[in-house]
Amino acid sequence: MAFNRLPSGSRILVTGEFHSSCNCIILLTLCSLPGATGLAGSAITDLLLQRGFRVRGVGRSAAKAAPFADHLNTKYGAGAFEFAEVADYTISGAFDSVLQGVTGVVHVATEASFDVLSDVDTALVVSTAAVLGLMKAAAGIESVKSFVLTSSSVTVMATAIEYGKDVQLSTETWQDHAIALAQSLPSDIPAKGFMGYVASKIVGEREAWKFWNEEKPGYAFNSVLPDMILGPVLNPVKGTYTTHSWMNDVFLGNRDALSVAFMNPPEWMVDSRDTAIIHVAALLSTEMNGQRLWAAAHPHTLNQHLALWRKAFPDRNILPDFDFPAPPKIDLTDLDKSTKLLKEFAGKDWYTFEETSLANVAHAL
Repeated sequence: MAFNRLPSGSRILVTGEFHSSCNCIILLTLCSLPGATGLAGSAITDLLLQRGFRVRGVGRSAAKAAPFADHLNTKYGAGAFEFAEVADYTISGAFDSVLQGVTGVVHVATEASFDVLSDVDTALVVSTAAVLGLMKAAAGIESVKSFVLTSSSVTVMATAIEYGKDVQLSTETWQDHAIALAQSLPSDIPAKGFMGYVASKIVGEREAWKFWNEEKPGYAFNSVLPDMILGPVLNPVKGTYTTHSWMNDVFLGNRDALSVAFMNPPEWMVDSRDTAIIHVAALLSTEMNGQRLWAAAHPHTLNQHLALWRKAFPDRNILPDFDFPAPPKIDLTDLDKSTKLLKEFAGKDWYTFEETSLANVAHAL
């Protein structure tokens, strides 16, 4: 498989807000929950720069982007990373100027605030307006040849995982019924915000595929579905990085950490670095087009992490095991497509469970 769809050294657009508290890439977030896509976004940016591309980040505040920009331009050379400020992603023509000279787009798209996502109808409108606005703008730029959308495993798994029920899932599976479920939940239900997130991901990606299939723009289009992202944070500024930070809360002894609820029942996990590889490989592959791609490496449970940490850090006071039922078996029937892409692009397999878990908690030592 060849990975030369885009000219070496050309400029890639990565949409998002580079927030000073986490130096991550966030699209359309009010930063009530900073870092909703920071693990993926910062890793994607770093890998593109490693590969010799220039990256143009897009967000609402140049001031908030400054620490990350300074770090990257010190690491990769002046001018490797630049930032373009867009105040409102939903305005018609918002992306026209920032797409000039760009050959590829990675749309790391999410709303990070569960408070905002609890207003499900508004979240759906905003999510759709952002992705379609960028796709339409990119369709009018002749230099854009490849577009990758960050979706989520929740579009496939959201309500499918239950204790005592083994399942087979593929990227052809959609949890469309979760949209109505999110809209019907009372506003005081804690799960309302998460289900709003699920609904926004489903609707946003559905609309993206509809546009690409009907309008047939001149660029390749693929989406990536990461499951729980763990592993290292690829920037130097401390902050909250959702699943990474939630897992470290457990490592530090918090039995009420968000990851406890997030992994009950458990699903799969993926390293932040492998998540970046799948995005960049999909962006550059001359063969990959019109595909939904998993970013998922291993099934895992909290108790597996706890056992590993006890072995690796015998002098630390690690929490006792959680009394959860046996995890369901989740078979991702078309994961081999992503595994093949990863191996051909990076020359390696997925990071192991142990490598990713220990890299995650290294930030908490």
